Amino acid sequence: MFVDTHLHLHDPYFDSDKLDLVVDDITKNKIVTWVQSCDLPTYEVILERCAKSDYLFPSFGVLPWYAHTYVDQFDEITKLAKEAIMLGEIGLDEKYAKDEACIPHQLPLFEIYLREAEKNNKIMNCHFRGKERESFEIVKSYKAKKIIFHGYSGDITLMKDINDAGYYYSIGPRYGEEKLKLIPDDLLILEIDVLPRDEFRVPSVVFAEIVERVAKIKGTTPEEIEALNQKNALRLINNDPNLSKMIELLNQ
Repeated sequence: MFVDTHLHLHDPYFDSDKLDLVVDDITKNKIVTWVQSCDLPTYEVILERCAKSDYLFPSFGVLPWYAHTYVDQFDEITKLAKEAIMLGEIGLDEKYAKDEACIPHQLPLFEIYLREAEKNNKIMNCHFRGKERESFEIVKSYKAKKIIFHGYSGDITLMKDINDAGYYYSIGPRYGEEKLKLIPDDLLILEIDVLPRDEFRVPSVVFAEIVERVAKIKGTTPEEIEALNQKNALRLINNDPNLSKMIELLNQ
């Protein structure tokens, strides 16, 4: 079974006129899909869209780029994080911040999610760009365990520490071969992230392409990579009462 651990189904990363086609493809092909949000409005959007299929599961998150615009709503974010079944897309990012005003508020925002994940053992789908070592040390200082480094872009030297901590890497269709080869099999999960827009293809096609590419780089078969991804995703969600429906699907 395909398990896509990171997909955006909201503007500006997704064309809404493709929604029915995408939902039908995901449902028909039984692709368990973790749908990410980027702020409060997109979370409302994906909650509605995830209700369209038993294979769509919503994650709640506010990207670090928008931290300064939500300073007065941290209480609401705390409440939503507590209610959410998964947390993402969240993290720390000074490298690509379009407005430097967000920088001093990124860590206080991210710590809301860290406290919730530590308390209730929730999955955190994390976006770290720039200062990956500092980001890793911050995460490590909490007891949250279900940490995913989405599209890890830091130094190779840090990967050993990430591996030792047992954190996961989610990688997409264009992930670099050098780092991909260094990711331990038991910490590797797959993601589409954003569906192609210029040459649009449905999730089942895109995901099959990812599996085939990863298999080629790893020197194994697509079937083995698909099974590995499912096994690792199941380990991440195991014993989580918030994800009982997903566990049931993956155990079929």
